[in-house]
Amino acid sequence: MFGLDKGGIVLFEPFGEFRYPTAPLSAENVPHLLRDLTGTDVDAAEEALSELYGSVLHQGTVYAASAEAVPFLAEIAAAGHRTVDVLALLGGMAESEDEHGVVPGAVRAAVADQLPLLLPLLASPKPEVRRTAAWVVSHTRATEIALPALRARWDQEPETATRAEVLAGIARLDPQGAAAAAAAVLDPSQPAEVRMAAVFTSLDAGAPWTEPMHTTMPSLLPADPLRSDLDLERGEPLAAVIEALLGRGRRKERKAAFALIDAALHDDRAEVRAEGFWAADRACMLSRSAPRRLVWNLRAAAVDEESVIAMSSLLGRLGSIAEPAADILAPLARRNLDHDDDHADRALAALVLVAPAQSAPLLAAGLGRRPRALDAAAGFRIAENSAFPYNGELLDAAATALPSPRS
Repeated sequence: MFGLDKGGIVLFEPFGEFRYPTAPLSAENVPHLLRDLTGTDVDAAEEALSELYGSVLHQGTVYAASAEAVPFLAEIAAAGHRTVDVLALLGGMAESEDEHGVVPGAVRAAVADQLPLLLPLLASPKPEVRRTAAWVVSHTRATEIALPALRARWDQEPETATRAEVLAGIARLDPQGAAAAAAAVLDPSQPAEVRMAAVFTSLDAGAPWTEPMHTTMPSLLPADPLRSDLDLERGEPLAAVIEALLGRGRRKERKAAFALIDAALHDDRAEVRAEGFWAADRACMLSRSAPRRLVWNLRAAAVDEESVIAMSSLLGRLGSIAEPAADILAPLARRNLDHDDDHADRALAALVLVAPAQSAPLLAAGLGRRPRALDAAAGFRIAENSAFPYNGELLDAAATALPSPRS
């Protein structure tokens, strides 16, 4: 249990006893939160966990209070109290580069100091504990201690998602060594999660984009179910691969990136095409040539209304470059012009930017019921000093909608 005395925070049996000064803590309720976290009241424990994030890892920022809380959190995790949740908190603290009011690296070092408690969790009978522990220990950057433990876990780990996380952890500490291991698990006989981790491991290590890697990636689509919930930066795996390839700035990798997007956009499965849209969106943000390179494939991928809705925002941002795709926007854009229709409004807003002359009569007919499209027209920009094209119907509709002047 936890308590306070004049000397600071005291952690009593069954966890052992530790004493830390309370002065540096910016969150005075942290001891009480730690106590609630180990209690039998499930609701109180949930609330304590939520409040701890606000106190020691607020929106990814760590503080002096964070370093002070680490030893207690490590004891709690090792003792089996909400181990996965507490490990996730510790890992977020070790991972953070956003440090406020604390010596740089102090929080990460505090987590590294607890490796004697954390490393045994790599052998937990619970796969989710092993997986989260691998993520935490790799973020300590304590290579000499953590790397041998992760390599040993890699040789022993039978569970797929955990094995993928162990490989990712090895890659953080030894990119080149992990790339060699990754090359050996790209074979189709290996589990998809592990092969996805192997692709990212190879990219992170700067390894060449090989034919086995290029063959592997399409076979993993849809890749979204394979992503690690601990890797928040790669919420869209295919888009993350595209970003990495385009970021290399080499012709071979650029060609490979566009080929992967094309394959996704032409896939028969809606969920794979959706990932292709996300990847195309990322590519268009990163590459000046991507819009013209991808527009015809985007047009071809618009096989149903759902796909048109999914890509309408992207087409709108491409503006006149996406004019070849205007005909896929128009049917949805002209739907229900006399009624509110959010999907039709989104399509018309895109059409305003893609083919303004074509959109004007539709906007006139739906004026007052298409707010997104009207906003797009009011902020219309395709070139310096440009203006939305004149349309008599739209002008009359706008005049009618204006309130009559007082007599």
